[in-house]
Amino acid sequence: RRAAGRLGARSCASGAAPACGSVENQALRWRFAAGGAVATCAAGALLYRPQLARTEGGAGAGADGVPAFTMATTKYDQSTFKGRLLGMYEYIDPRTLLLTSAAVQASQKALESFKATGKKPDGMSDADMWTHRKNVEVSIHPVTGEELFRMGRMSAFVPMNVPLCACMLMASTTPQVLLAQFMNQTYNVVNNYVNRSGATVDWSALLQSYGLAVTASCSISLGAGQLIQAVPALQVMGPFVPYLAVISAGSANVSFTRMEEWAGKGVSVVDGEGKDLGMSAKAGQLGVLQTVLSRSCFLPIAPMVMPVIAMKALKPFLKVRPVAIVAELLLITVCISGMLPVALSILPQTMEMDVKSLEPAFQNLKDSKGNPVTKVFANKGL
Repeated sequence: RRAAGRLGARSCASGAAPACGSVENQALRWRFAAGGAVATCAAGALLYRPQLARTEGGAGAGADGVPAFTMATTKYDQSTFKGRLLGMYEYIDPRTLLLTSAAVQASQKALESFKATGKKPDGMSDADMWTHRKNVEVSIHPVTGEELFRMGRMSAFVPMNVPLCACMLMASTTPQVLLAQFMNQTYNVVNNYVNRSGATVDWSALLQSYGLAVTASCSISLGAGQLIQAVPALQVMGPFVPYLAVISAGSANVSFTRMEEWAGKGVSVVDGEGKDLGMSAKAGQLGVLQTVLSRSCFLPIAPMVMPVIAMKALKPFLKVRPVAIVAELLLITVCISGMLPVALSILPQTMEMDVKSLEPAFQNLKDSKGNPVTKVFANKGL
């Protein structure tokens, strides 16, 4: 079970020192893990360089090097990996979680004023307007227009995952493993739901998908651990066996949670002019597949492999169990913080699709100028 934990955390820590057997030692481990989780959450926040999001303009906005503000294009070129990466670092900045609803509304008003007049509000620089746009984009769902649940935002991914890793790190008995997996997959479902690409939600189907995701994730995690114990040869593979367990559980979670997109109504598709052309299940299938590849398969690589290698190298210096736990949490935080924007930047947020790959309803359409619509676009989701 330890080898099949989230992001390989248990497999990393298991080599640091023997497991504590007494109740006192167990309590001590939990206290140090809790402290380490808090410390690493703070460390993760410091990894992000963007300035704290603000909603008030000023001369000291740091406009040097900032492109002229526009709503027509993004701040960074989304057609390149570098542009998407720079944009994603701003998108997942955990400090934007400090924004209040009033601050988000103020940013929305600033953008609405710009859309109505084509000019920046008095006293605001380009940097201020880009900050307003960032505040809205990280806080408001692009399709529904509703404010995103804070714990489910991508900016909360690192702060939420560090304490979850601490729980996974301490889980040793079957009930503890199940509880830790339940909390982990519950958070994953919330994150997948908040960052879905579609607008409408069938709550009955969502609850059913949640039950399937939790059941599958717990079964895979426990089953993989038992398989490793039963087949000693698999232990040679090190972190790759739990990696397969994690991507299987993560893929099941994303697929079940967003089932309505790929096996139901689909997702909204628009043309190059932004006109809504209807719902497409095939576009939804592509969006879920791309999310699984980037989030569930690519993202866990660094947090699972690199901490294992690093902990083995540091083992002679980490003979005290609490120190080893904090060190591993720091490694996991750094890996998640570094890999998350990379994983989310591999593929563009907006999918461009040839109409030939979609349903017949999207064939032979024309835009407002009478030209055939050959390319359509849809939100991939995160």
